[in-house]
Amino acid sequence: MPTGRITVITGPMFSEKSGELIRRCQKLIKYGRKKVVAYKPAEDNRYAEDEIVSRIGYRLPAISIPRKLNKEVLTQILKETIDADVVAFDEVQFFSREIMGLVEELAYCGKHVIVDGLNLDYRGKEFGYIGGLLAMADDIEKLTSFCAVCGSPDAAFTQRIVNGEPMKAGPIVMIGDSESYEPRCRKCFVPPHKVNC
Repeated sequence: MPTGRITVITGPMFSEKSGELIRRCQKLIKYGRKKVVAYKPAEDNRYAEDEIVSRIGYRLPAISIPRKLNKEVLTQILKETIDADVVAFDEVQFFSREIMGLVEELAYCGKHVIVDGLNLDYRGKEFGYIGGLLAMADDIEKLTSFCAVCGSPDAAFTQRIVNGEPMKAGPIVMIGDSESYEPRCRKCFVPPHKVNC
């Protein structure tokens, strides 16, 4: 049985996390002759229902699954990936706690599991179970973006905005795009709980 592996790609919005996941999967398909099965949250249908799509146009066929990973969904995934070499999950921060056990199980079954997701929510706090996945990862790719305020290439935060201004409070999960979010560096990021320094 091949040795399993867990790769986590993380960073803020607009850092091309999905693009990096797609690029790696396409390279494994084309040059590594690997069978890849990819999944995405059903709620994230901004670009396509049955594909992972990056902002710069990369595309990868994917199966939409609910965010809440109940026993039936987990069993379905384990069946669908039995012959797969690589299993990919897009926007992994949206999935329920069971994503950690599923990723671990797939890796123990000899799969290379590649996931991408936001490391921090709009408050600058750990998003979903990304921290647990980072802790169990064999490889971590931490991406940055360009700060929408000062242009720094070190933007590691995602700022939620309303009418161009930082949002002070709201739901943790709110699927959106450039109308609701922008990448910011630490200097320009304004968390809702910002302390006066």
